[in-house]
Amino acid sequence: MTIAGLVLLLAAPARAVSPSAVGDVTITEFQADPAVVSQYYGEWFELYNNAGETLDLDGVTITNAAGRSITVAGTTFVAAGDYLVFGVGQNRDPDSATYNGNVPVDVVYTFGTDASGFNMDLSADSLTVAYAGVTLDTVAWTSAWPTATNYAHAASLNAYDQEWANDFTVNWCSSATFISDSRGMYGSPGAANEHCGDNAGSDNDGDGWSEREGDCRDDDATIHPGALDGNDGVAESAGGGGDANDDADCDGLRDDGVTDDDGDSYSEADGDCDDADGAVSPGAAERADGIDNDCDGCLDDLDSDGDGFGYSEAERCGDDCSPSLATSADPTLAVDADPNVYPGAPELPYDGYDQDCDGADLCDVDADSYEDARCGTCGDACDCDDEDGAVNPSASEVEDDRVDNDCDGAIDIPDRDGDGVTVEGGDCMDLDDPALVETSARVYPAHDDVPAATEVCGDLLDNDCDGFYDNLPECANPASYARVRGGGLCGVSPAAGGSGALALGALAALMAATRRRDGDAR
Repeated sequence: MTIAGLVLLLAAPARAVSPSAVGDVTITEFQADPAVVSQYYGEWFELYNNAGETLDLDGVTITNAAGRSITVAGTTFVAAGDYLVFGVGQNRDPDSATYNGNVPVDVVYTFGTDASGFNMDLSADSLTVAYAGVTLDTVAWTSAWPTATNYAHAASLNAYDQEWANDFTVNWCSSATFISDSRGMYGSPGAANEHCGDNAGSDNDGDGWSEREGDCRDDDATIHPGALDGNDGVAESAGGGGDANDDADCDGLRDDGVTDDDGDSYSEADGDCDDADGAVSPGAAERADGIDNDCDGCLDDLDSDGDGFGYSEAERCGDDCSPSLATSADPTLAVDADPNVYPGAPELPYDGYDQDCDGADLCDVDADSYEDARCGTCGDACDCDDEDGAVNPSASEVEDDRVDNDCDGAIDIPDRDGDGVTVEGGDCMDLDDPALVETSARVYPAHDDVPAATEVCGDLLDNDCDGFYDNLPECANPASYARVRGGGLCGVSPAAGGSGALALGALAALMAATRRRDGDAR
């Protein structure tokens, strides 16, 4: 083996393949008919490896609109994501008559001066790249394109790696990159292009994406990185915005979301996580094979208990659960071991277990925001009837319905004067007589962190319901024990004639006193 052969062997990649699919190779830039250098030496075009692996372009053909072709002869490697520049001449010496404009040419071809030769026409022409009968990419331009002599035509960064998106005028522009020592030529041969135009950050078609954000056709709102191939699956014949085989999501692959490639009735758009394997889809059964067969994001989440929901102990993932809770009698119950426990299962209230996998026992059956005491978590605000949403600690007591509506332990005992305390709660004057209700509301004991009413001297009332009236040092009369209690007129001192007669007399005196205070003396 010669030294040169050894060098070539060492330089060869470990693995290279021939292009085989549409878009493996794309046309990203071309310079046709330069003026500052001879077109016989200054024409060139650039191919980009979009296949994701090293390619050998041996046998690839490039054909112009007139049908004239050049063919790559011999092993010609191009790495994934790299460029290969084809040109008429390789001479980069500006003082030479064959100067090519300082373009780094990788593959040299012969400029055609007759009907059998290959060249490019700036005003209107095309380039088609093919291999083994597969058209890898085609670009056809006309005089309507943004032509400029001595400026290379460059595909915008948002489209140069896609064989279909580089077909549109909107995605091409004259290169703004100056080639040094080129006598006025512009281009970026062998390097990435720039975005076309100063408004590449603008969303021109109103679809929410700009060229810089990856919109590969910013004059069509149905095409952008957030779209679905086939324009959301709606074919053009059905009123959709484009071909059902297009690349609407701008990822360089056609039909990568809506086609069921493996025949399992699910596409990627339907949730198929491996559309090359007919045994993998959202409708498949999970198996213990280290593969997410049912596409739920969890490996080997088998349904051991046969309730339709699985769990993977190894991955600690899955839809099924254990009924165990912190309050459960047995916190060691296994996941996916009970067919009565699964998401959406009927929940048994107050048993300390989680049958429906929502993370809690059912404690509020009537959904009134108050839990039953049997759950042991409601403290002092337990629901006393968890089957009736109208009965809870926040409800209002309803008189004469024989129900403890507010769960305070008292049934049908109203607070007649509205002072916050019922007779059952210790209110010694709880009257609803219109003539006395205001006075009655000023008589109540301490309750719910509210202090008792203040004792008032000489009003014949036990204001604070402690069993005495006028029992303050500043009162003129000595403290006396109140005989009348519970819903009647309280705070009347003992006297002959019995409590009933005394109560009536005191009531009359109270009413008279009330009228005098209100300015209604009679």
